[in-house]
Amino acid sequence: MTIKFRVYFWLAWMLLGGFSALLGAETDGTWQQWRGPERNGQFEGTTWPKEMTKENFRQEWKIQLASSYSSPVVDKEKVYTTESLPSGKEQVTAYHRATGKLAWSQSWDGSMKVPFFAASNGSWIRSTPALANDKLFVLGMQERLICLDTRTGQKLWEMNIPEILQTPEPAFGGVSSPMIVNNALYVQAGGGVIKVDTDSGDLIWTSNLSKDAMNQSPFASPRIHTLDGKEQIIALGRTSLSGIDPQNGKQLWEQKVPAFRGMNILTPTFVGQSILTATYGGKTHLITPAHNPDKDWTTTETWNQRFQGYMSNPVVIGKNAYLHGRSGRMVCLNTETGQINWTSSESLGKYCSMINQNDRILALSNNGKLRLLSANPNAYEIISSLEISDEDTWAHIAMADQQIFIRSLNTLTTWHWEDSIPH
Repeated sequence: MTIKFRVYFWLAWMLLGGFSALLGAETDGTWQQWRGPERNGQFEGTTWPKEMTKENFRQEWKIQLASSYSSPVVDKEKVYTTESLPSGKEQVTAYHRATGKLAWSQSWDGSMKVPFFAASNGSWIRSTPALANDKLFVLGMQERLICLDTRTGQKLWEMNIPEILQTPEPAFGGVSSPMIVNNALYVQAGGGVIKVDTDSGDLIWTSNLSKDAMNQSPFASPRIHTLDGKEQIIALGRTSLSGIDPQNGKQLWEQKVPAFRGMNILTPTFVGQSILTATYGGKTHLITPAHNPDKDWTTTETWNQRFQGYMSNPVVIGKNAYLHGRSGRMVCLNTETGQINWTSSESLGKYCSMINQNDRILALSNNGKLRLLSANPNAYEIISSLEISDEDTWAHIAMADQQIFIRSLNTLTTWHWEDSIPH
């Protein structure tokens, strides 16, 4: 490799953030964790068709399953999905991507019941697994962390988080989706954040744990980001957003984020050196942490907006964020000013999972309707739409190559875009 090529390679790696390598997730034909390679809903694979029609959007296979809310994850050969079985066990099942044939399944004791006032949403497994180095990491409802061999389904290790941390079983179940960085796993559990060695299953550190069973179940999932030159874990808890040192678990900074009954649910969204979040019963916020070498970290609320988020994570395209809210409508927010450019003319339901490529967005509503939207900052614009499920579709979309993986409440379906164009 010549010096000139090394320089160009290094610059390209830095511009892209070097992030896929850090997370152990490939962008070529895989979808290995919650919301994709960088946990931001961005798809960088095969170019999408201009529109989505019944002729070019074909169902490849469909499997009946027990209930689950977690998203499927995908490697080069297989797709993995979770289930809460009627027997009271939780299960991961692996299928061959090409055929839908069963590869293996593995189950463990893990069922629980959520409080009566949340029972209408079911007590099914919610956390999305993570893939890295031929291992699959799954967080169950009782906050049991399971590591499986992706080739055979063999259980490699198991961690009973409440038992080890001496924290109560979470009232709403384990929700946070694990994140892999280098050879460590990070997950929001025990009311805070924990770091675990992926090979041994040993606990490395804990941060901000809570003994309050009702209010300690973290709903969000962590991400990693570099702010003011310092790499840190960004975690949204039930009451606040914080930055945590990945080496030792030390909290670097904290910003209170008010929400109704602590319903801070969104995975942190990065906008340059700032973090976007939106809460149920609260507001949309852009928060900017900063570090003075002579002082501690500080946080500034750059702006806030009265629009309420809920469970659906936004996608950021250019200087605009496309955010689905508690009202069911989508807005386009200018991330520099916090001003709303437009509000959708229709409700997209209670939940809407989104991924985007360049200037287009695939949005799946919880009622089984899939929309292809133009990321137009001037108007809400639907390019095409299809009804793809008659079941609830609360799980997030997964996509790899020309395949789209849809986890309905009781089915896993694989779809194919016929006229996708390779890069």
